[in-house]
Amino acid sequence: MATFQYLLDKVRQAPFETEPFKHVYITDFFSRDDFARIVADPQIKLRPAKDDRDLVNTLHAAGYKEISFPGTTTDVETYLAWHNSGARQTGVNNENCEGFGVTMRLKQPQPGSILADLDRFMRTRAFWSVLADKFGIDLDDVTPDSGIQKYLDGYEISPHPDIRRKALTFMININPAEDSENIEYHTHYMRFKPEHDHIRVKWRDETDKEREWVPWSNCETIRLQRPNNSIVIFHPTEETLHAVRANYDHLGTQRTQCYGNLWYSKPGPLGSYWSMPATVARKVVSIFR
Repeated sequence: MATFQYLLDKVRQAPFETEPFKHVYITDFFSRDDFARIVADPQIKLRPAKDDRDLVNTLHAAGYKEISFPGTTTDVETYLAWHNSGARQTGVNNENCEGFGVTMRLKQPQPGSILADLDRFMRTRAFWSVLADKFGIDLDDVTPDSGIQKYLDGYEISPHPDIRRKALTFMININPAEDSENIEYHTHYMRFKPEHDHIRVKWRDETDKEREWVPWSNCETIRLQRPNNSIVIFHPTEETLHAVRANYDHLGTQRTQCYGNLWYSKPGPLGSYWSMPATVARKVVSIFR
């Protein structure tokens, strides 16, 4: 059984970084041996797929299931139709996006595997207590959610700071591709260009209104989370702009992360852009037929 207790001290001891916003950034998060085992696990390093349909079938057979997630749909048939069309059209998922993808979460880590140990560790109160304490969050006020996820080509979420109900988020790159740093699927950490900073001020001052997605052209990337085995952790505010645009061949390898959030138990003032509802998503197919 793998033990990940050493990660708690890494989070406790990590300094805060302030550009482009307050966050924790740790490289070489897992030990070398643990990381090698994680990315080599057959539920992470899947066999190459022949086509999109084969990839979806392989993911399902490996224990993954599509989930509701920003910038994606759970309607796999609509996604396959869109992806096979080769289209990249603004407004498909959101007026600020050019695509939409599918997020798959590993629902069934193989018993006895390092992924089962990791999944179990990410659900412990000890793990979440350290993350919450780092950002001054009362763990009794929030609900945790975490998992191992793969994101298919086309996944896009334009710059956004996260909705007000989210108290904390973390992302760990566990990509199985050896050249993953050069693949176009990493998270951008951003700030507004000066001429658009009034949006941040509005979010800061109008706390009864939800924070939303904004156009890519309104922002500039300060950090791109390319390094494998790196973790970024932050508490969402009006400043925490981040975005993803995945444009890559997902048949041979997939963007893969350990991902988690803390959610305030009391709902925020408004909803958010989340996954595309299936009833809406099905209408998208007509655009490409």
